[in-house]
Amino acid sequence: MPIDPQIEAMLANAPEWPPVSSMPVDVLRAGVRTSSLAFPPLDLPLGRIEDDAIEGPGGPIPIRIYTPVGDGPFPGIVYFHGGGWVVGDLDTQDMIARGLAYGSEAMVVSVDYRLAPEYPFPAAPNDAWAATLWTAQHAASLNIDPARLAVAGDSAGANLAAGVALRARDAGTPRIAAQVMFYGSGNYPSQDTPSSVEFANGPILSRDDVFFFWHQYLVDPDKDQHNPLASPIRATSHVGLPPAYMGTAEIDPSRDDGEHFAAVLAKAGVPVEMKRYPGMVHGFVSWLGILPGAQAAMDDACSFLKRQFAPQP
Repeated sequence: MPIDPQIEAMLANAPEWPPVSSMPVDVLRAGVRTSSLAFPPLDLPLGRIEDDAIEGPGGPIPIRIYTPVGDGPFPGIVYFHGGGWVVGDLDTQDMIARGLAYGSEAMVVSVDYRLAPEYPFPAAPNDAWAATLWTAQHAASLNIDPARLAVAGDSAGANLAAGVALRARDAGTPRIAAQVMFYGSGNYPSQDTPSSVEFANGPILSRDDVFFFWHQYLVDPDKDQHNPLASPIRATSHVGLPPAYMGTAEIDPSRDDGEHFAAVLAKAGVPVEMKRYPGMVHGFVSWLGILPGAQAAMDDACSFLKRQFAPQP
């Protein structure tokens, strides 16, 4: 299927981005932030949005808490933004956090984890784990039901969410009710796939971009790519992991890795809902409020979360 006409029009009217590897990291971050904040905040009815910070393994971790309308206790979602572990913050994917809070009627704790290359792997997974533990430990004061705690992320953040799910299973706590992943590869791209070849030049994300981000993130890619906190698909076992939603973009070099990860989870007996969104590109859920395909993916993810949060027979 060709690229979605609305995305095609948006890209045609946007200035052309140079390869990410050609830009200093601070310039890249500023560019991503400027483009993300070019749109007004997503207008959804929520009870409260407040910023805070928690103590992490490398110092304070900024967080943003989104509370839905109602009395609670609410389900909880710990959310990790995308950006190749190099760019992004609490603002750049604010729309996704708002969409999750509103659509799933859950309290969302969005995590501003440390970024590479200043803080390479495993800083981001360690911050993600610390924030999840903090949310579980403070569930009562946050007005969260600890029995209904999920993790979610987009792109690099989806890999972080999957890593947290692995860690929680192995530690036996906290109980994670669900994991939501928007276009998370789950894997270092050590092998070509049909999508990585077909969409090697993008749009939005090229194969060279993918390698740039991974190589900013991993200190020793030859070794670190095998760590399941970097490549969750490479865990020894996926048995006993929480139900998973994986939403992939059709026109995305990382599409096949994400869909393969979903298949590996399903083979291990994990309940999986995997959907490929036609005509969409990597990062499309960030156009929530503008792009119907983004809303479709958010609706699907939130419906999945509501089913996992519902009382089990």
